[in-house]
Amino acid sequence: MKTRIADMRSRVWYIEARSCSPGNDFASEDAASMGSGVLVEIEHRDVPRKVLRYLLTCAHVVRRKIDGSGDWGGPVHDEILCWRPGQGYTRTYLGKRRCGEHPDIHGATLSALSPCGGRPDALPDELRVATNDWVLLEISDPEFQKEGRPLRWSALEDGTLVTIVGYPGGAGLSRHAPGTRIWGSGSLVENLATGPFHQERTPEPGMLSLSGVDETRPGMSGGGLFDAAGALVGLHRAADDMAMQRNAIAITHIRDALDTRSNACPTTPTAEPVPSKAFRVALGAFVILAIAAALAWSMFGPRECLLQVRVTATPPARAVDALRGDGVTQSQLLAGDGAALLTLERMAPRERWSLSLRFRESDSAKINLIGCPDTSGDYTLEGAHVALAPQ
Repeated sequence: MKTRIADMRSRVWYIEARSCSPGNDFASEDAASMGSGVLVEIEHRDVPRKVLRYLLTCAHVVRRKIDGSGDWGGPVHDEILCWRPGQGYTRTYLGKRRCGEHPDIHGATLSALSPCGGRPDALPDELRVATNDWVLLEISDPEFQKEGRPLRWSALEDGTLVTIVGYPGGAGLSRHAPGTRIWGSGSLVENLATGPFHQERTPEPGMLSLSGVDETRPGMSGGGLFDAAGALVGLHRAADDMAMQRNAIAITHIRDALDTRSNACPTTPTAEPVPSKAFRVALGAFVILAIAAALAWSMFGPRECLLQVRVTATPPARAVDALRGDGVTQSQLLAGDGAALLTLERMAPRERWSLSLRFRESDSAKINLIGCPDTSGDYTLEGAHVALAPQ
């Protein structure tokens, strides 16, 4: 489970969007929106086919609020910066960094695959609905395409427990709020895994309704919802900690929107791969062959040969010697009643070997045998009676 949580957290990035004028100072230290984003990989089916990695986040993370109403859906912030988990944070101070100057930080722009089509201006009313509150962010740095492979997408069934991974809001701001983090320049950005959260009721189409006693913060908007198997099942959107209710966009809704609007799809499947019929037939044949090989090995391959030896002779024999075809000799002392157990290790089915008796100093004539006896056998050897019984 720890490995899965580590995988989830490694795919969730920190996002900071600020309003400024290119080349000029920022309006204020707090003129920013903080959020989270999930690393995803999308295949463009149109010719020429291409596969690219993006950060999936909420639209309200990168857009200003609409003047007057305070609703999300205003113009896109002038600058969108993204930090991978564990990367050193670069803090913005008035007069110390200008818009567009962001060394060692990934700058991002809206992708045309987003519901808004990548348009930076304020959204019309019909686009400002909860199910459209998501965007894909493009990062121009080629090194971004080498980031860790995204996790599998999956549908979320009723009753499934999920974990939310994101960055508690307030990081990068000058004012601290309860439950938030403030990073100084050089400190590592670290996300938080909270939960478990439970889906209590059937949500409206495309949306998920979650409840739980653990907390989330506004900066966790755009973070990932993950099931117990570590699959991405949704995009965290908003929280009401007073009511302990949270809502999210189902990842399957985003998948369907990409397919319908852009002829694109995630490269990671939305369900566990189902083996093809040909694969299942081949696998069945392999299993049958493996079983047959195991049976053949047990019947015809080398095996241990454990024999009970009982000798009756006057005078009594002292020991039995077994000489194998490979030149290895094994000896076993006889008990007072003439009994002993003789083990011949890894004997081949057609291996030749012989058994002889020792009385005083000399050996008797040999009994020549092939392989390990399957049934008991009686032999007479220089006045001695030898009984061999496989065990």
